[in-house]
Amino acid sequence: MKKFLIPLIVGITACTTGPTPLPDARSPAAELYATRCGSCHSLPHPRRLHYREWQQMVALMQQRMQERHMTPLTDKERAIILNYLQDHAR
Repeated sequence: MKKFLIPLIVGITACTTGPTPLPDARSPAAELYATRCGSCHSLPHPRRLHYREWQQMVALMQQRMQERHMTPLTDKERAIILNYLQDHAR
């Protein structure tokens, strides 16, 4: 039984993949998104929401950052992140 179990586990492991990588992951916009938006929680993939939902989410996260006395996004960071999300949203 054991000699069949190991190849089965190896085969199953080989078929699984990790999280979907970010679009344009090495771009400055993606890196900013990952750094600023992934510092407190797991990073949601841009395709998770529609752009209008992202606009609301970024506003909500700005509010949460202020409530926690964290450095909020600058206007420039916010614009870069929202442009990135708009380009890659659902």
